[in-house]
Amino acid sequence: MRSLFVGLAFVSGLFVVVGFSGPIHRSIDTISMGLPVFGLVCIIGIFAAKQVWLRLFFATTAIAACLTVASFFLPQNPGGDLRLYSKNLWYANSQLPALVADIEAAQVEVVMLQEVSDRNKVVLELLQKSFPFQHLCRFSGWSGIALASRYPFDGEPECSNWRAVAVAPIRLEGRRVWLVSAHIPWPWPYDSINNETEAERVLAGLEGMVVIGGDFNIMPWTGRVRRIASITNTKIAGPVRPTLKFRNLPLPIDFAMGPKGGSLEVRPLLGSDHAGIVANLKLWSP
Repeated sequence: MRSLFVGLAFVSGLFVVVGFSGPIHRSIDTISMGLPVFGLVCIIGIFAAKQVWLRLFFATTAIAACLTVASFFLPQNPGGDLRLYSKNLWYANSQLPALVADIEAAQVEVVMLQEVSDRNKVVLELLQKSFPFQHLCRFSGWSGIALASRYPFDGEPECSNWRAVAVAPIRLEGRRVWLVSAHIPWPWPYDSINNETEAERVLAGLEGMVVIGGDFNIMPWTGRVRRIASITNTKIAGPVRPTLKFRNLPLPIDFAMGPKGGSLEVRPLLGSDHAGIVANLKLWSP
């Protein structure tokens, strides 16, 4: 039994190392999603191993995995510069009035929606009075991406060519701020390379501050998210929290990003398989 634990811990340690090995292959992002589990198994390996070098290896990989993951679950100070609500609606959502009421109660300035379908797009009509400036990117009958704002658009909104992002500029305190609603498909082995590439292309072309909310279908510590944060010069608002249960496994895959981060809270499911999030973002230094 000891040998089994040591073997599992050694494999987990290797996965941790691979997870930090950069953009060698898209599969690394999928592997790095398991960092919390790999880190815990490595901790068990510290006590199961007899050799000193193995214990050091397990301790190093466990610390690296746990510190990387833990940082995203730490609270941040609320920003106060922009408040947004993001939600993957679920294409067949039938609780739209309750969702709209929750959005109104959250007192946000911007709404970002994913899986805006032919069946639920009425939500944009229900939000029209409070959020009159709207932009919808239609990718199929079920996978639209939308955003809505209390502020007028300060330029032409855009859509990615593949399902990835909907973007529109507003002006806050005399500065242009790009709003981005994101919905990028699951990573490798799913065929999402074109979606990822298209998201990065659109985001790289935005001049000015960027705020992002959406369903990233991946953990916040992975390479996909690090690349997006680097391109847009943004930081994830925290603490992130699980927003989707996949086979009873809670996954933090919906989150928000802004220039200086900010605070984040989770909202109810309200007819979706995803919980909504509200982020209070900090855009600029005092």
